[in-house]
Amino acid sequence: MDTKGKLYSEKRGKKRVLKEFMVLYKLMPKKITMETVRKNGKTCDVSLSGIKIEGESVGDVGDIIRLEIFGKNKNDLLIVLAEIRWVKKAADKFQFGVKFIGLREEEAETLEEMLTN
Repeated sequence: MDTKGKLYSEKRGKKRVLKEFMVLYKLMPKKITMETVRKNGKTCDVSLSGIKIEGESVGDVGDIIRLEIFGKNKNDLLIVLAEIRWVKKAADKFQFGVKFIGLREEEAETLEEMLTN
C-alpha cells in the first residue's frame, strides 16, 4: 500500500473535532498500594476513539487513566478509561493523546451529543 504523501490525520479511524472540554484524570494504579491524584486539563481535539489533552503530566505511554470529561451543559459528563498513546512537553504544559478503552454504545452516544452541542 502506497502511503507516500498521505497526511497523518488521514490515517485516523475517526474524525477529530476541535472541542475544548474540561477534563479530570488520574492514573489507574498498577498496585493497590499506589496512591493516585486527580489532575486537570482540557481537551484540544476529540473523536469517538480518543482525545488529545493539554494539562498536567500523569503517566507514560501504555498507562491506563480514568477520565471525567465535562461537557458544556451541566448534565454532560462522560467517565471512561483510556490508554495513553503518546506524551510530549509543550512549553510549560504537557500534551498527551489517549485512546478510549471499551467505549460502550451509550457512552459513544453521550460523546456524540457533546460534540454536536
